[in-house]
Amino acid sequence: MKKVTSMDVAHLAGVSQATVSMILNNRVGASFSEETRNKVLDAARQLGYRLHTQSMPDNDQNLIAVITPTLSNPFYTQLTASIEKYALSQGYKVLICNTSRDKAHEAYYLDYFSKINVAGIIFTFVPSYPQLVEHLSMSLPIVLIGEKTKDLTIPSVELSNVKAGIMIAEHLLSLGHRKFAFLSTPFNNLSLAREQRLEGIKKVLKENHLENNLDILINDTITESDKSSTPYEYEVGYTLTQRYLAKEGGATALIGVNDMTSLGIIGALIQSGMRVPEDYSVCGFDNIFVSSVSLPAITTVDHHLHLRSQSAVDMIISKQNSSTNTLPHYLASQVNKIEYEPLLIARSSTGPLK
Repeated sequence: MKKVTSMDVAHLAGVSQATVSMILNNRVGASFSEETRNKVLDAARQLGYRLHTQSMPDNDQNLIAVITPTLSNPFYTQLTASIEKYALSQGYKVLICNTSRDKAHEAYYLDYFSKINVAGIIFTFVPSYPQLVEHLSMSLPIVLIGEKTKDLTIPSVELSNVKAGIMIAEHLLSLGHRKFAFLSTPFNNLSLAREQRLEGIKKVLKENHLENNLDILINDTITESDKSSTPYEYEVGYTLTQRYLAKEGGATALIGVNDMTSLGIIGALIQSGMRVPEDYSVCGFDNIFVSSVSLPAITTVDHHLHLRSQSAVDMIISKQNSSTNTLPHYLASQVNKIEYEPLLIARSSTGPLK
């Protein structure tokens, strides 16, 4: 007979696996409605589910879990490496959990960490289960390094991607460009940054009475699970650029949703015999390492990864420790949100309109 799992209980109760775990383990600080609790308990009884506490992992108060959506984009690789380097200097180990943008994987990690005591969790993207994360944060330090959002109440180290979009648009206007194209991976709840960057670009164009001078290309064919050796976001930039060139859209500045997409844009332009920036200016966001060494080097926006990583780790430690006397002055116990200003890095991929 097949062993009953918490996932089976979750399916029957119509809730997430992490919710099942927190209710059945009586996780301190987790508060759910009586209706939800009854659904889970009834499902567990019907299926004959039993907790196996003897197989639970050991606690580790010097371990910080970092939950990230992907490692195929160097932005997240650099971010997690920065977190780990600083955490190690403070006497903490790091466990990197890659969800591959799969909500089921994210739910699994939340379920796992709801069962053990670790120093805390750092999210590098907006969680897919915000209410569950907020419940868990009542008993476990959780910090978000990500987009500026008012909807999530957990401590966060933010950066306004709207401002980043504004900076890129103003830079291109200053060079004489008046027609833009924005090329992006799909918009979804896992990355508000994509919509916020576009929002900033639109804002500047509207202020300059150029709101109709923006073409928006969103990938609708390539998926991240496609079996390809080419990084997903590079392939999106490359493919969308080919389509745009074929229809002769007329933009003189192509904006990638991030630097990996911009690398794909440049690859497609060069393959088509175009010059950057003589024929097209190209820019992106994130300031990943490769953007500074590519030919041409990519104009982008820096997100202060090292500073934000340090702040996130310090916030975890401040929540874990009862005393904050030895922590930086900006991390008093009542501080929940820190915001950094984006920084434009102008390089050779953008130039004056010819």
